[in-house]
Amino acid sequence: MAELFTASAWSTPYSFARNSISSLGVTSCEVDSCSPMHDVMNSTFVALGVLTLVGAYFLHRHIRNGRSKKWILSLAVIIAVSTAATGLFPANDGTIMHWAAVMPGFVARHVVLVLIAWHLWHERRVVALWSALCALVGVVGAILMLAQTLHFGLGERLALYPMPAWMAVTGAAVLLALARRTVLRRFDFSWLGYLRIPLRVRTKPRPALSVAPLVPSSE
Repeated sequence: MAELFTASAWSTPYSFARNSISSLGVTSCEVDSCSPMHDVMNSTFVALGVLTLVGAYFLHRHIRNGRSKKWILSLAVIIAVSTAATGLFPANDGTIMHWAAVMPGFVARHVVLVLIAWHLWHERRVVALWSALCALVGVVGAILMLAQTLHFGLGERLALYPMPAWMAVTGAAVLLALARRTVLRRFDFSWLGYLRIPLRVRTKPRPALSVAPLVPSSE
């Protein structure tokens, strides 16, 4: 939503297939790129980084202790800091500074999804499959982007979008499960039983069939 809102304010047509996501946060106007609402996009980067940290805090409760857990949480922190730094150091502030902020999170997001899929494979198979699917889509998008098979903007979004999608779907599932165990369990749904209306179908009794007695034939 932040991308759509920021792109709609561009003075020149913005292409989601060709233009990069970072160009939405550029703070200076040039001939081919001018983003008047760059503060919205950069603030979104920072907010997404903070949400990633919050998600990592709640995620660690659902992962058993071990070396994999440390790696997953460490990579989640790297993704959070990298995402927030993307908004703090826009592309026009310097290519080296901006890419130094972007690249750690760009690589870590695919690795952490693979680790989550592997770690939860025997415990939460659905979450593991969902994580593996997001990792696969992200890696394919990164390869297509680097190979210049797709336009840069399209390949970049294919590589980056799976992680926020994973966070949104997984977070919603966790909140729903938590609500069912806490808030929703207090509601009494027994009254729904009174809505069951028995259907009684009245059928007319069929008249009894009269059977004529068999009369033996006379010889």
